[in-house]
Amino acid sequence: MRRNSYISSLTEIQVLSYILRSVSEGKNENEIAERFDGDVGLVKTWLNALKQMHFIIMNYFDELVITQDGIGYLQKFNSHR
Repeated sequence: MRRNSYISSLTEIQVLSYILRSVSEGKNENEIAERFDGDVGLVKTWLNALKQMHFIIMNYFDELVITQDGIGYLQKFNSHR
């Protein structure tokens, strides 16, 4: 299996932040996975972690939505870059 050079150059925090930011922009898991060579499984794993951290939720329309905790995390991450 070929490794994605973009993915392998990121830290875990950068991947988490990229996916969280993508959700905040209204992207779905398939759109996010495009950036990761179509690896939907990888994106689902990260999305599940973000749900457990209460950074994202699924709304009544089955869409991913960033929570206030997620917004706060992104603001902190962006201020430290």
